[in-house]
Amino acid sequence: MKTEDRRQKSEVRSKKQEARSRKTEYFYSVLCPLSSVICYLFSVFCLLSSANAMVVDKIAARVNGDIILMSEVKGRSFQILSSVQKKDKNIEADDISKIEKDVLNDMIEEKLMMQFAGDNNIKVSDEDVRMALEDIKRQNNFTDEILEEAIKRDNISIGDYKEILKEQIVISRIFNQEVKSKVHVDEKEIQKYYEGHRSEFTIPEEARVRHIMFIYNEETDSSKEEAVKNRAADVLNKIREGEDFARLASIYSEDPSSAKNGGDLGYFQRGKMIKVFEDTAFTLKKGEVGDVIRTPFGFHIIKCEDRKESGFKPLTEVSKEIENRIYAEKMKSIKTAWLKKLKDKAFIEILY
Repeated sequence: MKTEDRRQKSEVRSKKQEARSRKTEYFYSVLCPLSSVICYLFSVFCLLSSANAMVVDKIAARVNGDIILMSEVKGRSFQILSSVQKKDKNIEADDISKIEKDVLNDMIEEKLMMQFAGDNNIKVSDEDVRMALEDIKRQNNFTDEILEEAIKRDNISIGDYKEILKEQIVISRIFNQEVKSKVHVDEKEIQKYYEGHRSEFTIPEEARVRHIMFIYNEETDSSKEEAVKNRAADVLNKIREGEDFARLASIYSEDPSSAKNGGDLGYFQRGKMIKVFEDTAFTLKKGEVGDVIRTPFGFHIIKCEDRKESGFKPLTEVSKEIENRIYAEKMKSIKTAWLKKLKDKAFIEILY
């Protein structure tokens, strides 16, 4: 009986779909307008072939009597393609095709979840939608007027927008009920994961140093090398005689960013500094001052303020991170298995 009712409902839904197909994409772009991206993608689609342009409003898939239109698939793909474009402007036809097929699969799964909601009487009230709209306005600092104006600019009615929003709330509730509620992570799992992935929680060796820099450029100041080196040696002697390193750094260092802090460079790991500077820093013991060294920037005197040896982060520090990792893995696995059951029971015809 449920199947028959669903088929009757799906016939009504199908008649509405084509009118809404060009509007669906708005939900996915309202939070980040894509006007310029859409213009770019339109030119990309035009280049693919005139044949492709002919099938924009044809059926991409049937799911238990419900249909998904090609225009809906392409509309939904805009957001993903815009992200790809930012990384690689040379979008190939194969890239677009793959993204659209992935989007189609997502839409098929959404159809199945909406049908599941209908069969299991999972509904969303007008009050739920109103609260969701308020949340969208609050997160984006929208007034009623700004939101309505944005919707109008995309030729979509507030009624259609609310319907799209309602579907998303339904899907979220189903996901919480059928997937999230079944995910549990206990302390033993966290401990086991930690022991099996210890290398992922290493603490690299770190050194905290102060330095006094005397600028010297061999290409432009070759005649001044001896004078600069002697000035550095004089300051080093003052340090050896017991004068305060930080005070001397604030007076003599020509590194403007650290001189005001007594030459303090803070903590850093290996691989973050010029090799000769780094090698010296990690050779010194805590409180020790090295000899004058030379780098491409000039001459330096380095003092090691502190050292942190490499090791592993304690479980107490990474427990929440591990819990989140396990939770995400379990959630993905349960979701995949649940959607597979829905697909196995469904009639799905892909025409893309």
